[in-house]
Amino acid sequence: MTYILIFALTSAPVFLGYVMEGGAAVWLGRMREFRESFAGGVVLWFPTPGLVTVFGSQGMSFDNGVWLLPIVLLQMLGVEEQTAYCIWMAILGVAAMGAAHWMMKAFFENRVTALSGVLLYMSCPYRIYIFFDRADMGQILVWVLTPLFIGGLARLRLKTRKKAPQGLIAAVAYAGIWYADARWGVLLGICAALYLLFWERRLSGLLFLAVGAALSLPAVIYLARYLLKGGMEVWDLPLGSIMEKGYTLGHFMTNWTYQPDMPGMGIAFIAALLLLIWFYWSGYGEEMPKAVKGLFLSAGALTAFSLRYFPWDYVQRIGAPFLRFVGLIETPGVFWMLANILFTVPAAWVVGEICKKQDTTIKWAILVLLLMAALATALYLCNALTYTHLPLRQ
Repeated sequence: MTYILIFALTSAPVFLGYVMEGGAAVWLGRMREFRESFAGGVVLWFPTPGLVTVFGSQGMSFDNGVWLLPIVLLQMLGVEEQTAYCIWMAILGVAAMGAAHWMMKAFFENRVTALSGVLLYMSCPYRIYIFFDRADMGQILVWVLTPLFIGGLARLRLKTRKKAPQGLIAAVAYAGIWYADARWGVLLGICAALYLLFWERRLSGLLFLAVGAALSLPAVIYLARYLLKGGMEVWDLPLGSIMEKGYTLGHFMTNWTYQPDMPGMGIAFIAALLLLIWFYWSGYGEEMPKAVKGLFLSAGALTAFSLRYFPWDYVQRIGAPFLRFVGLIETPGVFWMLANILFTVPAAWVVGEICKKQDTTIKWAILVLLLMAALATALYLCNALTYTHLPLRQ
């Protein structure tokens, strides 16, 4: 029942029955283009330059159309376009919640801790921004698949004979990320490889990472061709600096509202961070498991990458491939998005640990306050979107 409540309050816009103005218009155009090519027998797996430039959405240029097949099939069966979009968004919302639960169970056996993690994941302001404000289908799928990827790799450290199936789930999820948004395939691949090499020191994870990359070769080749050789001028792909679009410290602290494309932590995440600081101050920091601590430190490093002070201009000067790739990222905010995903694990851990160490009254008070803070923020953001974004008229 709690999970149903979490989904209902953090995914309210899917029940509206219509599509809001904004990023969804771009994806409805992409779905229409893909559906018409699919019906004609010549499938456009990647967006055409005409679609990309008309909507000014260069970030979708390397998003493969394979993930559009379910929604296109719904439309070909007679489901109205916007209704099919809402159904698909609802499915992705449920899938995101299930994937978050899968990730949490890879780290925690306690049900309350896992529930806290799912709550923080679903109510995260950045998730709501990606799902309903920006409505970027590629990054929405990244939100769904990244917990499967992390959960699969995390299970490789457990003493079980079923490591191969868990690793294959991570590999398939990684391949799915490449097809959803190739830029994220690069970012997550680099982050996962560095984490496995220098923190976990687990080479088996790198093997499944390579399997995932091999499964996504069409998307890998399509992006690599541009990064190495250039071209694609007709797509008008970005090559400029991204530093000015980065975060300042104040942007992280926003709760009920945020500047365009800069969602903050939200009350629940800020509370979890304060609990972590208090927990360390009280001398319990050593109790944090190594894997959880690794994700916490990784989230901190990614937060630094998302700042407008990080020298991305110098990274672009290393060479032409770096110039093109950093330009494709469009904003350092993508690193804040990944930091939010990773931070849900240590945030859930500290909530679970504090509940274990306190009496029943304080335990339930903490859980209820966390639930109310997370759901209230999510519901406010969802409700605000319905008032500030008019229904899309086609």
